[in-house]
Amino acid sequence: MTKPNVKVALSRASDNKWENKGLRSFLEYRDLGAAVATDGRFGANIARAIHAKKATDHAALHYHTLGFHFTFILRGWMRTYYEGLGEVILQAGDCVTYAGEVVQSHTEHSEDFEVLQITMPADFPTVQVESPKP
Repeated sequence: MTKPNVKVALSRASDNKWENKGLRSFLEYRDLGAAVATDGRFGANIARAIHAKKATDHAALHYHTLGFHFTFILRGWMRTYYEGLGEVILQAGDCVTYAGEVVQSHTEHSEDFEVLQITMPADFPTVQVESPKP
């Protein structure tokens, strides 16, 4: 019997490797190692605010092309819009989970905002959506 190739990822809080990457220049991200452990089938990160995001800042409508997206607010709050849900304020302990291409926009968040995100797959495209004309 052949033993499968086992991959294990450990992400310690004390290592704290935060990177400013991705679409949102107002957030920094800590990769939790899920992509390496699952050969890219899943991704997991913690994103935290570099500064508060005000409602007057640009908040583009967009969607992610992925199979699954789990969002759990760890600290602070965010005002956001999800197609099928509408505009909501999510606070620490709140969770949004969806599958498929859900149009969304993240309007504002607190200075202490921190969120855990798990996706399938780890890497996925983001598509900007035209705002509806008034």
